[in-house]
Amino acid sequence: MDEEVEGLIPQKPTGSFVRRSVDLFFAILAISAITLFSLALGLVIGLNVSWVRPSLGLNRAATVHQNTSLGAPPQLVDDAFVPIDRLVNATELDLRTGFNISTASTTREYTFHLGQAYAAPDGFRKPMILINGQSPGPLIEANVGDTIRVHVINQMANASTSIHWHGIDQKNTTWMDGVTGVSQCAIPPGSNFTYEFRIIDQRGTFWYHAHTSIQYSDGMFGPIIIHDPDEMIPEYDDEKIVFLGDVYHTDGTSLLQSYLQPGSKWSPEEAGVEPLPDNFLMNGQHEFNCSIRSSTWPSPFTRESRPWSRPNCTGGRLYTTSVKPGHVVRLRLINHSSYMSFWFSIDNHTLTIVEIDGVEVEPITDRGVYVNVGQRYSVLVRADGPPGRYQMRATLPQTCFVPYCPYTSTGLESIGYQARGILSYLDEDGAGQHNGTQAGHSTPSPPLLGVAGNTSNPYGVSTNHLRGKVWEGCDDMPFDMPVPKRKRPAVEVDEDNCHSVAFQFQQVGEINRIFINRTSWAAYQEDAQIWQAMEQSFTPGNGGSYNNWGFRLDQQVLLIPKAGRGAQIAINSRDIMEHPFHFHGNYLALVSSLALCV
Repeated sequence: MDEEVEGLIPQKPTGSFVRRSVDLFFAILAISAITLFSLALGLVIGLNVSWVRPSLGLNRAATVHQNTSLGAPPQLVDDAFVPIDRLVNATELDLRTGFNISTASTTREYTFHLGQAYAAPDGFRKPMILINGQSPGPLIEANVGDTIRVHVINQMANASTSIHWHGIDQKNTTWMDGVTGVSQCAIPPGSNFTYEFRIIDQRGTFWYHAHTSIQYSDGMFGPIIIHDPDEMIPEYDDEKIVFLGDVYHTDGTSLLQSYLQPGSKWSPEEAGVEPLPDNFLMNGQHEFNCSIRSSTWPSPFTRESRPWSRPNCTGGRLYTTSVKPGHVVRLRLINHSSYMSFWFSIDNHTLTIVEIDGVEVEPITDRGVYVNVGQRYSVLVRADGPPGRYQMRATLPQTCFVPYCPYTSTGLESIGYQARGILSYLDEDGAGQHNGTQAGHSTPSPPLLGVAGNTSNPYGVSTNHLRGKVWEGCDDMPFDMPVPKRKRPAVEVDEDNCHSVAFQFQQVGEINRIFINRTSWAAYQEDAQIWQAMEQSFTPGNGGSYNNWGFRLDQQVLLIPKAGRGAQIAINSRDIMEHPFHFHGNYLALVSSLALCV
């Protein structure tokens, strides 16, 4: 493998921020910055192609006029503005839906209207892409065995789109996976598409998000909760969804266009420097110091430049929720960031991890948990302290990111690289009650209890020479620490089902790209890999030196010739990276993908 990539294209300098940083923002630039593999799984064995093709044909025909170019920034009609109380659906995030957990299967049907509007998740007015006028988007809630049907209506003025159902296996429905250019064509402006798939033997915490360009950075994401009466989780009294993420005060299209130049607006002298976010969010909201001017992209939307507009910044508010004293609450943590990972903790409380990415695990109790981009954790928290208000913290491990960046985010500096929320619980007299208000509210808040003393880092202290003995960890927990509670049979892997993958940032002229082995992926303009796979045959040994078979050279394919067998893929990273590799698809479909996509 080393011989395959060395000497092809000059490498970036060793000290480059991009080589040393965790390139999560770059990893979601699905148009021009991601290398993509496809796994041709069980190509003809056991598949009825005459049944598969009509189902797929609807998508291909409906989206032949898609636009996968970078496009222009969102065109916002009538200067629409969505206030924070409508933007964030607290009832859904607190799972106060009265959902009936059952073993009886049914179809859960939703309609998503995708549109563009202004909103202020942290008090700063910015353009966003919203689903039914909210971000996080509407809650999808189902039982194991249910069918989920989502009608997506693209009401954006000038952008095609798609939605990926993150973590859902998509057994027998690979074409519903929502990855533009791989499992479907994008949905053009003014068009619609219906996603339909069944939840088969999965339960826990999942999420969905846009999978075209970097649209989810502008707010297009939401939760999926799959219930199971037989879920192997200790008992709890309440449950809540807690999204953790970052936010940029300008639209993603403008950031992307600047990022893909030899020098960006925030780093004019060096290519490939990811834009640092302006703030962090907890459940779609946070506070912001309105006097701060962004060092990433100073906003043009000011009162002086647009005197007819609403105030540009109101200061925002913290996410606040409550639990009864003595009760145990399940927090379903989801990291929706474009770029950053977080250490999540609650002052003076321990967390017990009981689910990781939809898998129940033997309880792991500690003072915090490190949540990477795209990851989901369920943690149990017991309200066993004095009644009052405690801070929830989602903190960036600064020593893993900041030393390698050639500039500083003024916004992140102003919040101490930490998103905060409030967990409150009451005594019998109601002491400690606080519902959370906007910054500057005239009613005094009860004092915060506890100490930000969750400074133990059980993982990885010795592996980062710059970090030293500080609490914030850059590393996930040891591989053998989580023990799944639901046993699965081992997968048989044949010798000819082994593949090697090398990940590396490389420079092409003045522009940086992500390379896997020899290729840097680019999307088909009016097609998808699943269509290409159906129109050719795969014969072992005929894949070519780039493993592209009949695809373009920038489309790499790993052939798995035996249906129902496993594949071993060795991933060797030549750059520091926290973003996970994802498998899009399933073992019974024509094509699925191994991709740097979330």
